[in-house]
Amino acid sequence: MPAIRSLLPLLLTSFTLLSSCSGENTATTVAMDNAAETSDVASIIAAAARNAAESTYQDLEGRGFELSDFAGKKVFVNYWATWCAPCIREIPALNNAAAALESENFVFLLASDEKLETITNFLTERQFSGNFVKLNGYFGAHGIVAVPSSLLYDEQGNLVQTWAGAFEWDTPEMLAEIRAAVAGPAP
Repeated sequence: MPAIRSLLPLLLTSFTLLSSCSGENTATTVAMDNAAETSDVASIIAAAARNAAESTYQDLEGRGFELSDFAGKKVFVNYWATWCAPCIREIPALNNAAAALESENFVFLLASDEKLETITNFLTERQFSGNFVKLNGYFGAHGIVAVPSSLLYDEQGNLVQTWAGAFEWDTPEMLAEIRAAVAGPAP
């Protein structure tokens, strides 16, 4: 019986992750032509020169980094998985949103907790481009209870918005919602 109790949190987290992949959306307040943004992200990560094993994230080259390395930028992090159909469906819209918001100091990162090899093989097969990164550890250990989930941080690194579920990120309404979240409350 104690063994079952110790597995209960893992089972509940797994169920939550799988059930969230149903494609339903909930929002909570709190082929991309983005070579310039991708190279900008790569140069920031390279300059950080962190140990991947001790970092929260790593790029697909295995270089570690933290979100704080993007200080002064608006950082949008989408948590996704190669096995999650809604995650996969929203990748083109995320890339379009990244391109639309790039000139407004936004950085979009798409983070999976899967092995680097799994992520890179998936991206090669699907021919996706963008700022794909690996989350070190598992989603649950970082407070991510569902995929897809997205978090938006302002230039000071404050979490300003979270979204659970897949969205059409490149619609005028969602772009306006993203902009409004970092703009703060209206005067």
